[in-house]
Amino acid sequence: MRFLSTIFATFCIALGAAQATQLQIGLSNESVAITSSFDGDSVVVFGSIEGGDPEALTLAQYDLVVALVGPDADIVVRRKQRRAGIWMNGASLPFIRVPSFYSMASNRKLIEIAEPPVLSKNRIGFEYLKFETGATLIADSEIQTFRESLNRLKASQELSLKRTDGVKFLSPTLFRAKLSVPANVPIGRHTARVWLFKNGEVIAREAARLEVRKIGFEQFMYNLAYKNGLLYGIIAVLVAIFTGWLASVVFRKD
Repeated sequence: MRFLSTIFATFCIALGAAQATQLQIGLSNESVAITSSFDGDSVVVFGSIEGGDPEALTLAQYDLVVALVGPDADIVVRRKQRRAGIWMNGASLPFIRVPSFYSMASNRKLIEIAEPPVLSKNRIGFEYLKFETGATLIADSEIQTFRESLNRLKASQELSLKRTDGVKFLSPTLFRAKLSVPANVPIGRHTARVWLFKNGEVIAREAARLEVRKIGFEQFMYNLAYKNGLLYGIIAVLVAIFTGWLASVVFRKD
């Protein structure tokens, strides 16, 4: 009985120590402004490990993964097929609630930090995210093929970025991560997420908000296009007519 009590007490102490470990994080800026000259930016996530195991900190036994995740959006992945010598869209599969942007940094490769089931459970790494397809009667192998195409599509558009050396420990408890923000980053509220690992398991997590927004004339046109589409269309037609008339005057031959 005493032996069981000792094991239970040891377990409680270990559990309490794990729960005591926390993350404190901050962002270099809380918003990213999109202008006509915007060609990309970066966001720095910095923070500290609070209440960590002193020995684990000294021996650098903690791992960190940081991600900047954009607002969710539905996306349809289409397969290109060659018919009669022409490439055209073939079968398609919709994916529901896909992060429009996912920029991730870690202190080493994800597969070295944790096993895939742990990464999938905690939704860490774009390739480990699970999405509903909204489709029935489709084989898992077929879904996986479309999923791989989705991964390649996001990577080619620079909407899924990954740096395995992007997290730097400034001291045993202080860290810094630099996340890339491309020129085509989606507008809206993004979330910076940080996960702390020890022995392949998540022991702490924290999040902070970041707003990506247009400013100035770009914001005016964006609001006009999405909130008053008819007026935006009329203005676009008038501008096209005026541009065509002006070109005919300038380049008119006498």
